Amino acid sequence: MPASAPPTPPRRAFVALPLAWAAFILTSTLTPARSMPVTPHWELLAFDTAAHAFVFWVLTVLATFSARRQRWWPGLRHRAFSTVAVAAIGMGTVIEMLQMWMDLGRNGEWSDILSDALGVLAGTALMWLTRRFWQ
Repeated sequence: MPASAPPTPPRRAFVALPLAWAAFILTSTLTPARSMPVTPHWELLAFDTAAHAFVFWVLTVLATFSARRQRWWPGLRHRAFSTVAVAAIGMGTVIEMLQMWMDLGRNGEWSDILSDALGVLAGTALMWLTRRFWQ
């Protein structure tokens, strides 16, 4: 009897990962300032800038991976890179606007939006350049 190949496992979209990370971002950025720990001061690069870029880099990587693997919305799957990039930059912008308008003791800054966008662009570039390995 000929041996047949085992069935391929289903491709999971891992939707919970980017959603959980987005919840973490919202919680950590909209927490009142008096509840936040003191951040270290770096000479070459501001810790805040690096933190914003890293957090949005992770969000972009997780969301792009999930959007490209999901099968519910074919349009999203084909336009995942641009859709995730626009949504992540939009999320960063909304967070900074909320920090400006809400009385949380935090300051929304335009430079934070730029840091978020740099993280998003770096994450999009990484996923684009490595797409043949994970799709």
